[in-house]
Amino acid sequence: MTDERELDDGLAAFDQLGREMAETNRLLRAVRTDQATRNQQEHTLSAEMQTALKQATGASQKALQASQTEIRSNLLWTGFTSLLIALAGCGAGYYLGHQSGWEQGHAEGYQKARNQEAAANWANTPSGQRAYGLDRRGSLDLLALCQGNGWTTERQKGGTVCFPNADARGNVTGWYLP
Repeated sequence: MTDERELDDGLAAFDQLGREMAETNRLLRAVRTDQATRNQQEHTLSAEMQTALKQATGASQKALQASQTEIRSNLLWTGFTSLLIALAGCGAGYYLGHQSGWEQGHAEGYQKARNQEAAANWANTPSGQRAYGLDRRGSLDLLALCQGNGWTTERQKGGTVCFPNADARGNVTGWYLP
């Protein structure tokens, strides 16, 4: 806020100097119109005018340099602050994304491990052992997919039922027992 006020004060002073310079130029033009008066006044006001002109020129140059320095300084700080904010945002985004991904992956892995643990527990039951035996003998897919010769499927009571029927030759296909 102070920097902006100083910049505004410097710009106001620069504007004031511009107005003073315009007024000085107007006065100089008025002095030129009357040659005789000018020659007479030149001797008396010459020293004062030159001093005032030097002071006004020096002040305007100082004000211009101060405003340019202030603008550069403000732009530098603005750019630096923007860079820091962008870096902080990237870091926070990476951290939050990494944490979220880590937690989700951990939860999914835990769920899969629980499912595999339940499957392993079932595989150790007598039913699981019998299913494993059917699979080893090649009969589990035949039984589960109803693919024996002459077997047919029918929709009953909202489900599909497999019926082993005799084929055209009167043969009925079965499956190997474990």
